[in-house]
Amino acid sequence: MLKNPQNVHAMIVSVGGSIEPLVTTLRAHRPTVVIFFASEQTVEQIGAIKEQVRDLGIPRTDRKVVTADPQDFITCYTDALRCAALIAELGVTADQVAVDFTGGTKVMSAALALATVGKGFSFAYVGGRERSKEGRGVVITGSESIIHRDDPFVVFAVEERRRLALFFRAFQFTAAQALIDLVLERPLKKPDRLAFELIGEVAQGYLYWERFEYQRALEVLGRCSKRWTTAVQANPSLRYANVLPTVEENVTWLEGLSRHTIRFSRYHPLLVADLLANADRRAAEGSYDDGIVRLYRALELGAQVAIQRRLGCSTDRVPIEQIPETVRAEFLARCRPEDGETLKLPLEAGYRLLAALGEPEGQSFEQQREQFKQVQAARNSSWLAHGMNSANETNYRHLREVVLAILGEQPTVTFATLDEP
Repeated sequence: MLKNPQNVHAMIVSVGGSIEPLVTTLRAHRPTVVIFFASEQTVEQIGAIKEQVRDLGIPRTDRKVVTADPQDFITCYTDALRCAALIAELGVTADQVAVDFTGGTKVMSAALALATVGKGFSFAYVGGRERSKEGRGVVITGSESIIHRDDPFVVFAVEERRRLALFFRAFQFTAAQALIDLVLERPLKKPDRLAFELIGEVAQGYLYWERFEYQRALEVLGRCSKRWTTAVQANPSLRYANVLPTVEENVTWLEGLSRHTIRFSRYHPLLVADLLANADRRAAEGSYDDGIVRLYRALELGAQVAIQRRLGCSTDRVPIEQIPETVRAEFLARCRPEDGETLKLPLEAGYRLLAALGEPEGQSFEQQREQFKQVQAARNSSWLAHGMNSANETNYRHLREVVLAILGEQPTVTFATLDEP
């Protein structure tokens, strides 16, 4: 049955050969604005329909959209879109609009429903308790009843949720945020609005994370996690509730990273793991050159972490006196002292020093030297280095294996994914 018909200010109705269903729906809803969607064969019925509801003083405003071919779906859909546009031009808000697609051809009804779904309108259909032809024919006059339903988008948002899941799977968080902003412009029910708001916060947090803005990522995801926990406790069936455990794990990871790096200001092995995870995400989206750049940075960072651990300094200010005498002359010849006391070491020199100090990272690098040079050549010829070639998955996987052989297996970092509807 019709729920709260007094809230309906405007209607879009399709006009068929019988006027009784439309008279029933107009008398029940009492709209002050009506858009009649008719064919050239049924447009003359509009006058009779208006005569039947004149005693109610409705409609005060009406418009007609006449489709030239009621059997052509594209034509009907195009004209049905005009009906929705007229509602907007008349300044009626979506939550005050009901669409009744009872009348007209089947093509007209389908086109009207398709053209208006997702706009926040409600939908009505005139059925009946009794039909002619032993229940298979038309509704018998006097037995009409109105079936009223919310916009299916508000209930399901199927296409938007499918696209949102795709964006998360491809780490396209800017696109995810843009889509969520569009979704939130629709008249959603309160639980669904909250769910999409929370997913939007996750996307924002991940976007900061991808940009290495760790502190901002922690702030956004931490706030989101607390808010989400409260929401799920109040409503365990909240949409996307199964994402919460991953978000909580993300917050724990970032908190640990912040603690070990003194608010993201010092080198630590966890930064290496995080950088490798970032590289894998770039490779997963097909950006192999970007992924390789991050692998190189992770390898360099591994040397910086190890040298800081062993010597208590950074690779750009290594005290000459702390370089073993067995290799000191070699280093002085290859790396000119900038201040007479320290050396600035590039990637390979950093690992050569670690090898001379007996550190495992340096020894592993020496064992992987030939493999590293092969992949280095592929990297140097890429667009993001010194050449004009594009890296491929093979280049990426090969270099990744070399990096892990030098640095060892790393803890994994997982971003949340969304279930498709």
